[in-house]
Amino acid sequence: MKHLLKQLIVDFHAGNVPSPSPRQIQIPKFPSRVRKAVTLIGMRRSGKTWSFYQIIQDLVKQGVPFEKMFYINFEDDRLLNIKTEDLQKLLEAYFEIYPSQASAKDLHFFMDEIHVVPGWEKFVRRILDTESISLYLSGSSAKMLSKEISTSLRGRTITREIFPFSFREYLDHKQIPFSKIASTKEQAILNHHAQKYLMAGGFPETLDLKPELHREIVQGYLDVVIYRDMIERYHIQNHSAVKHLLLHSIQNSATLISIHKIYLDLKSLGCPVSKDSLYQFMNYFEDAFCLFTVPVYDLSLRKRSIKPKKVYAADTGLITALTIKSELDHASRLETAVFNQLRRSGKDIFYYQTREGKKVDFLFQDHHGKRDLLQVSLSLRDPSTVKREVQALQGAMLELGIRESCIVTLDEEKTIKVPEGTVHCLPFWRWGLSNCIDNQE
Repeated sequence: MKHLLKQLIVDFHAGNVPSPSPRQIQIPKFPSRVRKAVTLIGMRRSGKTWSFYQIIQDLVKQGVPFEKMFYINFEDDRLLNIKTEDLQKLLEAYFEIYPSQASAKDLHFFMDEIHVVPGWEKFVRRILDTESISLYLSGSSAKMLSKEISTSLRGRTITREIFPFSFREYLDHKQIPFSKIASTKEQAILNHHAQKYLMAGGFPETLDLKPELHREIVQGYLDVVIYRDMIERYHIQNHSAVKHLLLHSIQNSATLISIHKIYLDLKSLGCPVSKDSLYQFMNYFEDAFCLFTVPVYDLSLRKRSIKPKKVYAADTGLITALTIKSELDHASRLETAVFNQLRRSGKDIFYYQTREGKKVDFLFQDHHGKRDLLQVSLSLRDPSTVKREVQALQGAMLELGIRESCIVTLDEEKTIKVPEGTVHCLPFWRWGLSNCIDNQE
């Protein structure tokens, strides 16, 4: 095994690390006394391995010699029989090749899919305690969920979720220039690409594919989630219920979800399943970073838990892949894209219901407690739509004491003054590229 590990190390240093499309990944720098592993998690095919390549490229630009870094993918078919004790052989193999690095303080080891090695957690803890090596770990959502990592490594890891491409990253990949101050022609180009992004989503592998192949590839991602992350992982026997729940949730992304209604639908189809099982399946899908639910905003935890939640797909491409008439689901995709951009900001996300029963799509709050309101509307050309969306925001602004709010549209922009303050209406392309998420203006 050591001979094979040496060969992998030599092959890595003899090859070229790919140059991926840039991702917006914030990797903290720790003082020497703080020993943490950096762990990347996320839905399958979101780009964890290529994010490793980006970090390696960044380290090279910072002047770290390439030989001080090493990348290994434990799902390499040559490593199928690797055991816990072989992880120590990996270190021995590296230092036998590079004995001068035995006392180095700036080594960086990247371990992809390390979860396939039994006992990997103990090895990582020991390295953090005894070696001056920066560790970068990744794993499929089926084996390395953030809560499991926290338990296994007892607070010795910093976890970063890798999402499918944001709209900004999509433009970077397509090499489309953008700026806050754009000409009329540039705005038309950005809006064109925004609509393509809403249809295709942000899975890196699919961005340059034709629609038919895109649908097939993304459906394959979901098959892996169903069978590997759900059925195999949790030994689920009721395959039909799992598939029905996923299909229903993605096709109804951005709506309130009723487990009771899904339970009745399955019962009518002759597919017996308990409501408790459906709730558990939904938790599993969230653990796999495939679906997410958003509760109502309420200071009472009990009320928040009993009121229905909204469900969102992890990427708009999932909606396109599972919808028969995908061209009719622009509104669902637009709101789903806004939700996922809010998730990237790390804020707490809720929907809001006024005392009069009017709903606001999003209330989001940062760690300082600052709250913002946001509606999503495909178009504001119909006066009745403007009235409905603005009145809901007015009620929420009045009840919460918020003076500014936002409506994200497909391609319209204007400012609406109301007695409660100001409603900013922004097209998705501008909202997605502005600082309204990271630094509320």
